[in-house]
Amino acid sequence: MSKVILVLTSFIQAATMIAGQMFLKYGMQKVTNFTWTWHCIWNDIILNWGIFVGILLIIVTNLLWLYMLKVYPFSIIYPLTSIGFVLGMLCGLWLFGEQVVWTQWIGVVLIMAGCWFIVK
Repeated sequence: MSKVILVLTSFIQAATMIAGQMFLKYGMQKVTNFTWTWHCIWNDIILNWGIFVGILLIIVTNLLWLYMLKVYPFSIIYPLTSIGFVLGMLCGLWLFGEQVVWTQWIGVVLIMAGCWFIVK
């Protein structure tokens, strides 16, 4: 098992997951009044291109995850999914202008250190 390929595959899987979630968030921001009615679900959600792209990316994410489950030990790949937490926080900061406090940055450092120890 090549560590470089493992880390790269984990990063791509996490990036597609985050991209899918970001498109879902973008799409849901376009929904003005969410209700559990057929009209809202059809017009505001199913026909929403952001949600459609998000769902497609999540399908790709899950296919990549299935590949990872087949090829790599679960005890290594599952903890590496925490890379998604880091990418998600950075996307929230850059794309949505969310506040990131210093304790969150400490968490990012700890997560990345944990990933390093897992692959080491």
